[in-house]
Formats: sequence, C-alpha cells, structure tokens
Amino acid sequence: MKLKISNATLAAAAVLSLAFFIVPHYVFVKQSLYENLGTGQIGDWIGLENYARIVSDSFILGVIGRTIRLSVVAALAALIIAAPTAYWLTRLKSRWLGVLIVLLLISSFISVVVKVLGLQILLGSNGLVAALIHALSFGRWAPQMLYNDFGVAIGLVQYTLPLMVLLLFGVFQNIPVTLEEAALIHGASDFRMFRRVLLPEAAQGLLVSFLLAFNMNMGAFTSAALLGGGKVLTVPVLIQRMIALDVDYPDAAALSVLLVLVVVAINVIAGLAARRGSPVRSAT
Repeated sequence: MKLKISNATLAAAAVLSLAFFIVPHYVFVKQSLYENLGTGQIGDWIGLENYARIVSDSFILGVIGRTIRLSVVAALAALIIAAPTAYWLTRLKSRWLGVLIVLLLISSFISVVVKVLGLQILLGSNGLVAALIHALSFGRWAPQMLYNDFGVAIGLVQYTLPLMVLLLFGVFQNIPVTLEEAALIHGASDFRMFRRVLLPEAAQGLLVSFLLAFNMNMGAFTSAALLGGGKVLTVPVLIQRMIALDVDYPDAAALSVLLVLVVVAINVIAGLAARRGSPVRSAT
C-alpha cells in the first residue's frame, strides 16, 4: 500500500520546522543588539556596540581561535579514523556487518554526558589509559590527559566518530568495487588506486563528513566543559559563563551570532574551495 502525503501536510510541516528554527534565532539576534545594564537587565538602544566590543577583545578572539583549532584537529582526527573504518565495513563480506552497523547506531544514541563521564574514568590519572602508558614507559611517563586541549579533542572525536562512520559508510557503498578492481588489474598499486580512483570518488563525501564534524565540534559544550575542567575555554563554554555567571544576555547573544557566522563562513569558503579545485582534480 502506497502512502500518500498531501501538499497541505508537507506545507504545515515546513512552516512548523521554520518556526522552530527562525523564532529562537530571531530572539537571540534581537537580544544581541541591546545594551547590557547588569543583573539581566537590558537597555533601550539598538546597535552593534556589543559586536564591536567582542571583535576588539583579544581574549574573546583567542577563545574563538582556540575553538576553531580544536574543532579542526578533532574533525581531522575523526575523519582519519572513520574513513578506513567505513571503507572496511563496506567491503566486509560477513554476516556480522548488520550487527556492527547496529552497534554504531546504538553508540550514536548514547547520551554525550554518559560518553564523557566514561572518558573521564579512562583518561583520569588512575584510569586504564594512564596506567597502560605508565607501564609501557616503565614508570617514566605519567601523561595528563584531562583538563587540557588534548582531553577536549578526544571528547570531540568520540562525539562525532559514530556519525562520521555511518555517513562515510554510505559514501563508500556507492563507489563500485569494479572501479578498484579495474585499476588493480591494469597494474595500479594499492596506493595509486586509492589516490587516483577511490579518493576522487569519495572526495565530496569526505569533505561533507569533515564539515559536519567541524560544525558539531564548534557548538559542543559538554565535552569542553567536563573534559576541560574549566581550564579550556571554548566559545560555547564562554557563552554559558556569560549567561550563568555574568548574567550578560546581550553579549552572550552577540557571541552566539558570531559563532554561527564564523561556522557559516568557514563552510562557504570550504565549499567554494572544493568547487574551484574539482576541475583541476578531474583533469589530473
């Protein structure tokens, strides 16, 4: 039996989705234009002074730079892990493939708070990872893996990895195995086949996966707050402090708008760069 959905139903769903998307954004964009009078009070004037103050503050600019750096590093690390894993899954001829996909789905549904708490146990000074490194270095090295950039980056990788593997699984599944076999039959090495056949075919999917992970990392709060221990300030953590500690809603809203604009700008630049580079890649 074929399910039919009327245009009115689709229009209603679209309007509802836009309402949930536009209204919250309108509220904090409007809030960012008012003067902060302290203790949650705002003034009457509307202007861009909050934005001017933020972009001229070297401390906030440093936090934005740190957030971008952590997001890029974590997204690259997740991509390096997810790409070969997804490729292996697509070429796996086993009845266990379905079980592995289900496990990936389950892991992506687990609350990020639970995952981060698990990482705190593993990466803590008395955790399994620290004990293993301490033993392998014959007691000469006891690394600090929490409350620094490294710990936050690990948390961000764990946060985005299952989704990236599932996304890249679909990408590699749409690349015919016959293309790889034809390249190998005609004398190409595995590396040459990867560089000239597999990589160009999967390039757009890899870029989309990276940008998706980057976008999620830029807005991630839990990993930075818990694994950073208050020592690693990212933009979401700074926004939370502005609201909870300073009760500064206009500056927090302005910083939220700037965060969205930075993410959109980076995505647009990456998309334009990829589009400009694609003819060159195909020509070679």
